[in-house]
Amino acid sequence: MEAIKKILMIRMSSIGDIILTSPVIRQLRRKFPTAQIDFLVRHEFAELVTHNPHLSNIIEIQNRKDRRELKTIRTQVRRTNYDVILDLQCNIRSRMLCRFAGHPPVLKIKKQQAIRFLLVNFKINLYRKFYGKPLSVAEKYLRAAEPLGVFPDDQTLEIHLPPAVIQKGEGIWRELEKDDFRLVMAPGARHFTKRWPPGYYAALIRMMFEKQGSKTLLVGGPEEVSLISSIQKQAGQKISRNLAGELSLSETFALIRQAPFFLSNDSGLMHAAAAFQIPQIAIFGSTTRELGFFPLNPKALLLENSGLACRPCSHIGKSKCPRGHFKCMQEITPEMVAEKILK
Repeated sequence: MEAIKKILMIRMSSIGDIILTSPVIRQLRRKFPTAQIDFLVRHEFAELVTHNPHLSNIIEIQNRKDRRELKTIRTQVRRTNYDVILDLQCNIRSRMLCRFAGHPPVLKIKKQQAIRFLLVNFKINLYRKFYGKPLSVAEKYLRAAEPLGVFPDDQTLEIHLPPAVIQKGEGIWRELEKDDFRLVMAPGARHFTKRWPPGYYAALIRMMFEKQGSKTLLVGGPEEVSLISSIQKQAGQKISRNLAGELSLSETFALIRQAPFFLSNDSGLMHAAAAFQIPQIAIFGSTTRELGFFPLNPKALLLENSGLACRPCSHIGKSKCPRGHFKCMQEITPEMVAEKILK
């Protein structure tokens, strides 16, 4: 494609998915240094891209169910006369926005739904057969943008934070460090089958304090306050602190950025830790690395119960274990995780 002056990227949600677009944004700016590169995102996730220096404008969707707002955004997109649209969401809403955007070429992510269906429902793994390895979602985004001259060789993630937020995170961590806080854990995840049991987190927190005197900071969003409060209560308030729901998303990132070590489930905050390339462990339950959401971090270790024939049972997680035993998480014990951390 020639004479590209205006590019629209669409990825409306969620935390991890948006972080995984950062290699595409960086490479597009490198390829088109003077182009207008805009990003369309839901309001609650806008701070993930607001401070990205490679972007020109952020288009926010305040209420995704408001048809009038969507119509207004469609009109705005059409009048901007983009030369190309990169649809990395590829759902009904993004397709509708593209459909009424005029006539620019639309490049779409290939979600490989047939291959994913075979893996989830019949445990037939064609990812390695066709690609030789599991493809990260970041690589799938880059492959969608290949006609624009970007390539999947550079998948390094980025998170851009304002200086004031970075300074706040550094200040909070300095105080925590004085009190022997050395671990940060994010026990949340949207779906039950992606959450390592709360009692296991509590046991691990106690174990790490007993073995090396390390205290643990617990982080998460407002919807995870109850879960994380229960973990802190079980672990003991003297050896753990709960900041879930007390910080903005950017402030949570700023703290994760300072962490000597980070532990989480398969979640958006896992990708934030990967972007900062801090030592981390990610615990996977019902999902597997073939689905593309493994941490892109040379300092990351992924723990999973790979011997189970029932995994993956879903590509996004479920509200309960379909088999009723939840072995994918139950059989990854706190002792096993503690051993990996201590190494």
